[in-house]
Amino acid sequence: MCKLLLKGDGYFNDKNVDMAKINKDSTINGYCRNGGCKTNEAGINALTAYIFMEFKRSIKIKLRYNHYDECLLMWLSDKLFKIHIERIGKKDTPGYMDGTTLNQAYKNYLEKHKVGLALFPIFDIIKDLKEANLKYMSEFYKLLNLICKIITDYYNGAKSKKFYKYPADCSHQYKNLYLNISKCKSYLDLLNKLKGIYDDFSSVIKKNSPNNELVTKLKKLTLGDGTEMDAVRGFKTYNISNSKCKSLHKKTTKPKKTGKSSLQPSNQLKDSKHESSPTHKPEKKEQKLQSSPEPAPPSPQEPQRETQQSSSTTPHEDPPTKLELPSS
Repeated sequence: MCKLLLKGDGYFNDKNVDMAKINKDSTINGYCRNGGCKTNEAGINALTAYIFMEFKRSIKIKLRYNHYDECLLMWLSDKLFKIHIERIGKKDTPGYMDGTTLNQAYKNYLEKHKVGLALFPIFDIIKDLKEANLKYMSEFYKLLNLICKIITDYYNGAKSKKFYKYPADCSHQYKNLYLNISKCKSYLDLLNKLKGIYDDFSSVIKKNSPNNELVTKLKKLTLGDGTEMDAVRGFKTYNISNSKCKSLHKKTTKPKKTGKSSLQPSNQLKDSKHESSPTHKPEKKEQKLQSSPEPAPPSPQEPQRETQQSSSTTPHEDPPTKLELPSS
């Protein structure tokens, strides 16, 4: 998954996709209509379809087929948010927030630019998440992007100062997100779904890696007072439509002067903790999956999904010797 998302990022210069690069790649271009993508928006749709299909084909354990769909929506939200603020003449300054949802942004900017896969319906299994705030989803992707860079750079042998700074950046973004979304259970589940990815990788490294510096840097993701919330794993359903979640779409907490995140916290961690229990253990439900990778350009057809959900009473598996996140 991480390799695909970061590969997708490599096709972008801010909000614009490299159309020449898209059309030169026969696999991605295969999702374009009429022999090629003509607009930036069509290129984004084709690239999203490519990432979705390649990711699904890489999943070998059927019960994990829909475990990471949220991550794909975070990736898409990051791109849509950059388009959105440019179209409305705004800048992503610290504390900026508007009420635009992912679904609204998709309809406004991408829906009419058809490609060979009906893009948004493939995420109907987590349909309510489409009503998530676009800004927050883009901020979730900033955390996911950092986690993915740690994972992929580690396996690529990176040892730069920037690489060793990623865990601290993850901690900073995790805390900031919590302070802004703690009243909404579904947003907390999203946040701690990312924590689960981080924790699984960290566990593998601490058990098996000779890289002592990274082992030291990979500290637990906690709140400002050191409290650790439970990680979320497996398939989840979401409810963004309730009043607590919608109330968060109007403003963010007052920013600090330091840090890179545009969702900067005030020093109100203790107050915000009263809104939700950090020891809450969300239910985990799972969906069925499929498939294996193919070298030829994929047929732009939606993969089958099964709607039957299974119980999540099975305890979390110990991580394998190498992180078993789905990847291409």
